[in-house]
Amino acid sequence: MGDTVDWSFPVVFHFSVKLDNSEVAFSEVSGLDTTIETKDVRSGGDNSTVYHLPEKMTYTDLVLKRALVTEGDSLYRWCMRSLNSMSAGYKVDPKSIEVSLLNAESKPLATWTIEGAYPFKWSFNAFDSMKAEIMIETVSLKYRSLKRTL
Repeated sequence: MGDTVDWSFPVVFHFSVKLDNSEVAFSEVSGLDTTIETKDVRSGGDNSTVYHLPEKMTYTDLVLKRALVTEGDSLYRWCMRSLNSMSAGYKVDPKSIEVSLLNAESKPLATWTIEGAYPFKWSFNAFDSMKAEIMIETVSLKYRSLKRTL
């Protein structure tokens, strides 16, 4: 009969995040973006032709969101060490992060491996006595490389 195609599409709400091989729960992950920056070069004497030469890879900031954790977990300790390192000469501790999109059996459908990540911003919801919302902490990270597998 030939090859059959699986037309089931993955859902974005079933994912896992591992920080140095330890699973950490998040409500949202964004910033899995890679871009090749280019330089426009015109051909000598031919002003109608433009060549786009690749120069370097750039990555969007990785943004992780979750409910505020009141106990000091590994992410909390890492953020505290990194963001408080300013007085100690900026001694950040880069880590590996793995984000996996999961299927119904909790097996990875696709995995993004982020290398050399470190937090540079840690923010929290505004306090508002007129809203009954969960306090969300947001950690923004810079990183060296992003690779997708599976």
